[in-house]
Amino acid sequence: MTSFYVDKDNKATIVCPGCGKSKVIDASRFMRADGPVKIKLKFKCGYCAQKQKKTELAGNNVNPIHIITLERRKFYRKKVNLPGTFIDPRGKKAGIQIIDLSRTGLKFKLDFPWPVRCEDTISVEFHLDNAAKTLIKKKAQVKKINGLLVSAEFFSMNTFSESDKAIGFYLMN
Repeated sequence: MTSFYVDKDNKATIVCPGCGKSKVIDASRFMRADGPVKIKLKFKCGYCAQKQKKTELAGNNVNPIHIITLERRKFYRKKVNLPGTFIDPRGKKAGIQIIDLSRTGLKFKLDFPWPVRCEDTISVEFHLDNAAKTLIKKKAQVKKINGLLVSAEFFSMNTFSESDKAIGFYLMN
């Protein structure tokens, strides 16, 4: 399944997986739900229509409908599996498993239930799994909690700190 990003004007540039042609769609009607949205989209380009006719003539029934995901994110989010720790507002440490990372934040899984709330300020520490095993130390604000899963947004982004530069390079690979 392919993901496409929706901009601040609720427009998304969709690229046909069959031929690579692109079109801009108005995604506002799909953006009522929270989180990524999966939609079925019928591509009506000449290449895909011709490909469908050939397969239908050969007795195959190929559907030109593709399922895609629309993402609201401003920045790419990389799936990871990185152990780390977080420090809550009381100064208590807990083990975490980071499951995705972006320039603006991260999502992690707590090892066990922990008294953390939305809007809490936390610190996170973890090593990237790059060749240098870069240590990342960031302050973040908790944005969402779902059971043991916690999403947090970094306070500092787009700075020239070593952690921000390391995350930026890491996400490009």
